[in-house]
Amino acid sequence: MRIINTHTHLIDTSVVFAEDQLHQLDYLKGIATFSDLDEVVAMVSLESLLSQMDEAHVEKSVLFAFDGPLLTASNQFVADTCNKFPNRFLGFASVDPNKKDACKKLSDAVENLHLKGLKLHPPLQNFYPNDKKVWPIYELANELGIPVVFHVGTTPFGSLVKLKQADPILIDDIANDFPELKIILTHLGTLWHNESFMITEKHPNVYIDTAAYPYEIKEMLTENLIMRVGEEKFIFGTDFPMPYEGKMHRIKDFVECVMELKISDELKERIFYGNFEALMQV
Repeated sequence: MRIINTHTHLIDTSVVFAEDQLHQLDYLKGIATFSDLDEVVAMVSLESLLSQMDEAHVEKSVLFAFDGPLLTASNQFVADTCNKFPNRFLGFASVDPNKKDACKKLSDAVENLHLKGLKLHPPLQNFYPNDKKVWPIYELANELGIPVVFHVGTTPFGSLVKLKQADPILIDDIANDFPELKIILTHLGTLWHNESFMITEKHPNVYIDTAAYPYEIKEMLTENLIMRVGEEKFIFGTDFPMPYEGKMHRIKDFVECVMELKISDELKERIFYGNFEALMQV
């Protein structure tokens, strides 16, 4: 069965590990999710990601850029990686909505770097996704014909972030005003599951990825739920290299989790690759 992992990260170590940024890494070690931060950091390499993809029989991964702290990866960094391995990676851009050049950077990322989508993380980038000041970015993404991925739900970065900026209900305003814009919510809405499913069910242009904890995937992704929300709405993702359930990230665990779901093989194929390919072709 073909598999596309639509949610992965690499970081630009030259930026994240710079001396003036090290205090942020020390801060993370005090948060339970990142208690094994050194092991996570050791995993964040192109070689590690490719190895895990091979182990899990993942054909291709979507690699997110990030214009913000901790997960920093520039559009150029992601584009260079995709250019080296065009058959293995598809790149999504990132811009900081608080910066005046956000639209210019997005145009450049799509038109010159050939990135295929936009990833936004409202809590880490410190903005409210339904703030009208961000509307020009959505208008541009709509014109460019690219999907916009929003982080929603749990955000394990302590006092660096405001959880209310990750409330999936805020995406309802965007989907109402931009019915043609393809929107992807993340993590099955982790701990904001019902709200995320409501938004995905309501709007034909909203999708949701499976990059949640494996136990959440097993408990929630029943055939009844999938058919109610929309069998075309779920796409496979893992959030490499984030740890989960007290373990280091292993893409194969997520693949096996979906394989073991009590749903039809047709639905598994749609989750693993069919829905994302259809979304990207529209």
